[in-house]
Amino acid sequence: VAVGRHADAERLYRRSLAGIVDQPDMSKALDALGAMPVAARSHVAGNLNNLGFLYETVGRLPEAEKIHKLTLALREKTFGPQHHAVAQSLSNLAAVYGRQGRREEAAALYQRALAIDEKVLGPERLEIATDLNNLASVRMEAGQYKEAVPLMQRALAIRAKAELSQSREAMITLNNLANAEVLLQDYPQALAFSRRAAGIAVGLLRQNSGGDSAHDLRDFRGGFEINLALIDWMVGRTSDKRDGVNEAFEIAQWATQSPAAVALGQMAVRFSAADPALAAVIRDEQDARGELRSLDHALAAALAAPLERRNQLLIDVTRRNIADMSSRVSRLQARFDRDFPQYAALRQPRPLALAQTEKLLGGDEAIVYLLVNSSETHVFAVTRDTFAWHSVAVGSDAVAAQVARFRRGLDVDQLQKSIDAGAPILFDLDLAHQLYATLLAPVETTIAGKHHLIVVPTGPLTALPFHLLLTKKPATLARVLADMPAYRDAAWLIRRQAVSVLPAVAALKSLRVFASKERGAKPMIAFGDPVFDPTSTPTPQAQRAARANSRASGPRGGTRAYTDFWQGAGVDRAALSKALPALPDTADEIKTVARRVGAPAKDIHLGADASETAVKRAPLADYRIVYFATHGLVAGDIKGLGEPSLALSLPRQASALDDGLLTASEVAQLKLNADWVVLSACNTVAGDKPGAEALSGLARAFFYAGARALLVSHWAVASNAATRLTISTFDALKADPGIGRAEALRRAMVAYLDDTSDPLNANPAFWGPFSLIGEGAGR
Repeated sequence: VAVGRHADAERLYRRSLAGIVDQPDMSKALDALGAMPVAARSHVAGNLNNLGFLYETVGRLPEAEKIHKLTLALREKTFGPQHHAVAQSLSNLAAVYGRQGRREEAAALYQRALAIDEKVLGPERLEIATDLNNLASVRMEAGQYKEAVPLMQRALAIRAKAELSQSREAMITLNNLANAEVLLQDYPQALAFSRRAAGIAVGLLRQNSGGDSAHDLRDFRGGFEINLALIDWMVGRTSDKRDGVNEAFEIAQWATQSPAAVALGQMAVRFSAADPALAAVIRDEQDARGELRSLDHALAAALAAPLERRNQLLIDVTRRNIADMSSRVSRLQARFDRDFPQYAALRQPRPLALAQTEKLLGGDEAIVYLLVNSSETHVFAVTRDTFAWHSVAVGSDAVAAQVARFRRGLDVDQLQKSIDAGAPILFDLDLAHQLYATLLAPVETTIAGKHHLIVVPTGPLTALPFHLLLTKKPATLARVLADMPAYRDAAWLIRRQAVSVLPAVAALKSLRVFASKERGAKPMIAFGDPVFDPTSTPTPQAQRAARANSRASGPRGGTRAYTDFWQGAGVDRAALSKALPALPDTADEIKTVARRVGAPAKDIHLGADASETAVKRAPLADYRIVYFATHGLVAGDIKGLGEPSLALSLPRQASALDDGLLTASEVAQLKLNADWVVLSACNTVAGDKPGAEALSGLARAFFYAGARALLVSHWAVASNAATRLTISTFDALKADPGIGRAEALRRAMVAYLDDTSDPLNANPAFWGPFSLIGEGAGR
């Protein structure tokens, strides 16, 4: 169940129940079970309970209801009507009723469960807090907010008495209380509850206790969403807005904790391989955390005992030990921040306050941080001397739909096919202006006068190339190929400002405070045209045919979800070899760039030599440019320990050194002094769908390894365009190092756009695929 193999789990559960659930007459099944010994009945009830949960998880609610009813009847027959196990089954059945919209039936069952537990366990047991919250939730769903509030307050009091007021469960209850008070229109009280919940959430995230899945983090994000809305309400009623905006700015950054970031943090030991001092601190912290978890479990077990059998001395000693161990963990975290700041920033970027952000910005820079949540988008803009915060009533679903529409016409392969078919799919200039009006126009007075714009997108906006937004409504819309001049004349944001992107606001500090000042002495090392099927050795004729076919059909394939290729902690190499198309045209791309920058042939690794082994054994710190032309596996939700990765040549036999995927945690172990890491051909930013937070794990890992900036593609770009844009960017920076990387890329794109030798040059599908991630300023 934990790894999503629901069909296998169902088969095993049903097998363990020996056909009981297949009997059409449940009363006969119950009679048969009643003949079993009590211990056997209890075991069967446990398996039935698990099967019911499984059906509920996958949405098979009628089957879940049937199983929970049978479990309830069996437990009543086994234990009698007044037993905690019966209360559990009542709650489980009530949860199914609630999901079916049968709120009154659910409330009645939750009430029965509460009454049983109060009688059997006593009024102050932690199970009572759970019962109270369950009943409160169904009251909330029924619109009975006044009735729900005292139930949740009593649950909080029980947790506080058990010294669990800073627990995840307390945080959830406080967020629910904040929701209830909003619906009762008591906003000051709602803000008070929400701030308490946010404080707990931040504390848990600082301890890396947020969880390791999207489900685990949903409660955190939802609570931060409520908190931001309430701070927005407060700021609108105060004259001095700085404190409120600063509070919101930091909370918004905590809200972007993602499963990818959590998974990257869980790879801690692998990051420390080359640093014994860091490895020692990591081991100490992991030992301390393990002991703290054991103590938490011991305390929960001690508190779960009936009141008459509680060992108060054991409880008191365990609580003192928890306090001591928590202090030890805090000291170790402080040591990470003090002695290993780059590692701390990689594992969990800590939010920057407004004042910190202002100090890190140059006089001609502005940073815009966009947090997309379910109902609105928060836009923060900061410069060295001012700030702004606006909330836009456009949530994640609407933003994702707009970004998907925005990207139509940008895929070069699809564009060429649509042109050949006589019905060209062209980029929507009007939508490009609409998105600017929605996202950036609210803060235009803050950002417009700054030449370098730093964008920190989240959620669906990670798939949006901001430099393609239009600052003014287009005079003409491009509908046919003859309208290409409309593209050239449009008010592209990139004409007004150089644009760079960061995966987190905190990356500003990582890049400008901790980044190495050394530079590689050699021009470039490159890896491309990898071999994904190691069992085949194509002939030179086949290679030439593949290369010609690749050029004829346009650009290469895009990013794939890494969950497609991970099985637990290992990679499914067979799936990789079948799914990843060859990239023969990248060989020509790399060779052309190499000639232009003066890189010798020995530094160009193509075909089978474009491997993890070659990457890990190369002296990468010697090179100013590290070039990867391959697929990225970066999008989607985490299953097992799948990480964002770059696909390289698959070895015939996988090993710890080389399994074909260069993962984010392996990237973090590399030693770089690179001005540029180029990720060409892999469509790295966009992921397999708009909204995948594709880049954050890889970008942070490359920054940690020593890269100052990444040049990455938003969509699969034709090799000739990739070659021209990269060479032009490198040439511009070489000619005038003081302009900075973002300005160099801006000049390369504008030059391409303004080249009238081919009408299609004005189309952003050709000149606009790359974004600069990382340090874009001239420094």
